[in-house]
Amino acid sequence: MHNASTSFIRLSLSGFLILMLAVLASAQFRASIEGTVKDTSGAVVPEATVTVTNKETGKAQQVVTSGDGFYRVSALPPGTYTVSAEKTGYKKKILESVSVSAEATQGVDITLEVGEVSAVVTVSQEAAPLLQTENANVDKTISNEEVLRLPQASRDPYQLIRLAPGVFGEGARTANGGAANLPNTSGPGGSRTSIFATENQVPITANGQRGSANNYQIDGVSVNSQTWGGAAVITPSQESVKEVQVTSSTYSAEDGRNSGAQIRVVTVNGTNSFHGSAFFRYADPGLNAFNKFHGIPGTTRISSPQRVEQKNRSYGGSVGGPIIHNRAFFFFSYEGFRSSTNTTYQAFVETSQLRQLILSARPNSIAAKILSAPGSDARVISIIPRTCAERKDNTCLSAHHLVVVSMESLMFNTRCSLIRRIFEEINISLASITTSPRKIHWRFRRSSPR
Repeated sequence: MHNASTSFIRLSLSGFLILMLAVLASAQFRASIEGTVKDTSGAVVPEATVTVTNKETGKAQQVVTSGDGFYRVSALPPGTYTVSAEKTGYKKKILESVSVSAEATQGVDITLEVGEVSAVVTVSQEAAPLLQTENANVDKTISNEEVLRLPQASRDPYQLIRLAPGVFGEGARTANGGAANLPNTSGPGGSRTSIFATENQVPITANGQRGSANNYQIDGVSVNSQTWGGAAVITPSQESVKEVQVTSSTYSAEDGRNSGAQIRVVTVNGTNSFHGSAFFRYADPGLNAFNKFHGIPGTTRISSPQRVEQKNRSYGGSVGGPIIHNRAFFFFSYEGFRSSTNTTYQAFVETSQLRQLILSARPNSIAAKILSAPGSDARVISIIPRTCAERKDNTCLSAHHLVVVSMESLMFNTRCSLIRRIFEEINISLASITTSPRKIHWRFRRSSPR
């Protein structure tokens, strides 16, 4: 009996905590609907009741207009709403299909006609506004359909940021499939492992600002990297993104942290109907084209044509729906990633004779600790002997002096013949590494009863 009571108390406390967290999560939305209620003569209508209802969840919010006829309903998730206004002595006005974008303010002015309250005027189709009159920001809202249908390298929704007005980004990729950074920039670059990137620094610039000045938020929470400016530490899955708002020029006080692009991601929420998705992405070297520009930097030689040799598999899905109709909802998304890649490339490495010489001459040095660490040996396929004559622009002489400086204290003979004996150009094969990370995105919200 005691164990049953304890279990019931724990279960009750857990449920209460989940519901409290759900209420806090719902308050993170910053979209809103505002406007003025007037009559047919243009006079404002004070103390009119305005009701805003989410068509996906059935959640309703009600406000009363001020003495100037103004109303505002805040903390709305993106979606489609029904807006109604009523007051004694006027016909009830209903506006259906009012679209609200992520983290944006939608202006909706309502005109009431004189008549009985029982009479209802319904507007079933709303004309899209030709001009944004609520603020002077230059922005773009990327919808869920665009995120799911437009191509993105490595299933990275942030790749679509460059479609916003005022944002420049070429979206180029390097020979190994990674993101190509903009000139005179440094950092981890864009993701090539989908949502599993530790830091995702999309190479874009907003109206000439530095890429490090970009700001990232997910559901109102900052996900900016503390190491690299303009990088996000969380990359959302395509399945979990409802809308992405990109603001390239902002005049709002809430955007005072960064001067670059403001990227706000709003995740998918559960609705009164069950919905879900599933996907599988297959990336194989056999589907990739060869790079025709395959010269070896710093030499007069060329290598064989190369291509991206990544073998990646991405898979996952999502599901969402109601827990209690019009009151509580759930959403769950999952994405898995497997990579099995064997890459071969050419480079200069130290020979085993040099490693042993350093270990015997300086056994307690930092270099000795590095060279003696497990796995520090290069995996060599074959040795390609080269001469100094094959180096262009006297780079062999520069390399010779570089080695002289680093080996002077070891009293080496620094002739070019010795350097050729110590350093040999080889093919290195990275070990075939198989990774299977997992990331789960969980959202739970509860709304007030109608």
